[in-house]
Amino acid sequence: VIAAEEAEIYKELTDTPFFPHLYDSGSNYLVIDYVQGTTLFNCLIEGIPIENSHIKEVDDALQLARERGLNPSDIHLRNIIVTPEGSVRLIDVARFRQTKNCSQWGDLKAAFYKFYNHRLFPKKIPQKAMDLIAFFYKKGLLPAIN
Repeated sequence: VIAAEEAEIYKELTDTPFFPHLYDSGSNYLVIDYVQGTTLFNCLIEGIPIENSHIKEVDDALQLARERGLNPSDIHLRNIIVTPEGSVRLIDVARFRQTKNCSQWGDLKAAFYKFYNHRLFPKKIPQKAMDLIAFFYKKGLLPAIN
């Protein structure tokens, strides 16, 4: 059921540059473009710079999805890929029809501008630290940033 729902969402986004193309789907599978690149999560672990333009592209992708009647949710660092050409692709759109508002992208964006963009902020973060931050975020134990 989730695969069928996600397939319908990919169909609505098929002609956009920000999401993979859907080729086939079934009750429990999807066949989409393989998106070569590095997730924002891995960019932080590997010390690959995340640019302001990447954040803008994610904003553009989410706005495009909203214009098509979707409600982007579950936008996190592992679902955003920077391609070798430097463009951004979003994957895992299964929750784009949720009715509740998801603050996750707003929180990530606020952290990017408040912390990551600061010249003294480390651009390479150990995975254990990233996993710990994600754990505390999911539990609602981090203070509001924005």
